[in-house]
Amino acid sequence: MKSIIKSIGLGCLSTLLLASCIEEDERKVYPQSTPVIEEASIDPQSFIYGDSITLSAIVNDAKTPLSTLKIKMVVNDVLFAESEVRVPNNQAKIQHKFATQHLPLQTDNSEVDIFLTLINVEGDKTQGTIENVKGISRKYEKLYLVLDNGEVYPLNNTTEKPFVFEANDLDLKNNLRYRIAEKITADNQIDFSGDVWGSKQNHIQLVDEFGDYITTSNPMLLSTEGISFDTYSFTTTLQGLILEGLENLDISQFKSSANYDGENFKEGSFYLEKNKEIQLSNELQNTVFNPDYFERVSDSSIKYIAESGPTTLSYATDHDYVVVTQDKAEYPNVLFVCGVGIGYASKVKPEATTGWGFDNIRRFLYFRKIAADTYQGTIFLDGESVNFKPFENTGWGNEKKSTGFSMPDILKTDADLGKDDGNWYGAPDATPGVYKITINLESKVVTADKVNL
Repeated sequence: MKSIIKSIGLGCLSTLLLASCIEEDERKVYPQSTPVIEEASIDPQSFIYGDSITLSAIVNDAKTPLSTLKIKMVVNDVLFAESEVRVPNNQAKIQHKFATQHLPLQTDNSEVDIFLTLINVEGDKTQGTIENVKGISRKYEKLYLVLDNGEVYPLNNTTEKPFVFEANDLDLKNNLRYRIAEKITADNQIDFSGDVWGSKQNHIQLVDEFGDYITTSNPMLLSTEGISFDTYSFTTTLQGLILEGLENLDISQFKSSANYDGENFKEGSFYLEKNKEIQLSNELQNTVFNPDYFERVSDSSIKYIAESGPTTLSYATDHDYVVVTQDKAEYPNVLFVCGVGIGYASKVKPEATTGWGFDNIRRFLYFRKIAADTYQGTIFLDGESVNFKPFENTGWGNEKKSTGFSMPDILKTDADLGKDDGNWYGAPDATPGVYKITINLESKVVTADKVNL
């Protein structure tokens, strides 16, 4: 029975293939010809970038049915509109409405290059253009800087530069996440009926409510005192005092506040110079500054021992320690360590703070490169509950598995515990405390020394 069904199936398939071949052979072939664009125009002839416009055209082909009419619009080498319309007969009067885009670098009151391509069913083409059409830049009276924390700052137009909007007398971080909005509601929410600039595919673009925040930073600024946004180029510029080498530090220099997983931090941007001493105010003299980046010189001074550069310091007010975040920290200069049972070194309530992830500075730890293939982290280990893994990046993958490493007494590899996940584990009898851990990736030797802060 099965063989009969197969035979019938093959017979049907053969019939279908034969019919398909006959249909292909019998397709009418039209003579080569030249499609004709008799008339073509755009309405309105002057339009605002981002608006919809209408293409009107009369087209024909005496010998061969038409297929498609395509249109492209370019200004200042920027392709900002592209559309096509099906043309089913030998001749047609076309009315086709389509949208243009508002993009950066579209020159104001500028003649637009419009290219038409008329194609028939045999693939013969005719090119054409439309002239005397101008694109106009959209004009705004005021814009609004809307930060990711909900704060809103008006941006006013500068008379010298009609496309530049700015705000001054600010006191913000040198790293901002924000959108730019044309309209806001009475309760300071973005009104998406107006234009809104956000981030899309890592570029500043006009977005809807699903568009991401723009991120703009200038690590060489002490803080952001002014900001300007250019609606022609879609670019943001931050202004402020340039960072100078830090010599004295007090709490007032931590300009902003943050809360990470329930812990309060004060944060500031600084330029730190290698091997330069920093004098501390009285309230910071008992604070633990990350020992992998600072050396304690005296009760009132510390020395920065890492590479010079713009740096963010985050001061944990409850636990009285300072975390270092170097701008553009990346492997091979650091390893990123996350997991459970570990935390920052602190004299006050030392405890595990991290988790499996890289969402904020409390979730993971830096191990700084101190020599060739050697990384150091002075951290709190919570005994047997320790379970972590170093990574080359803030994301999964490129991990440094514990398998094959020679461990100190307080740590175990996955294989030591009969596991195969590559994680780094606390030994069953490990004593909680602050330890200086070094990892040599070449020799695969790990050391751990107890530290008294």
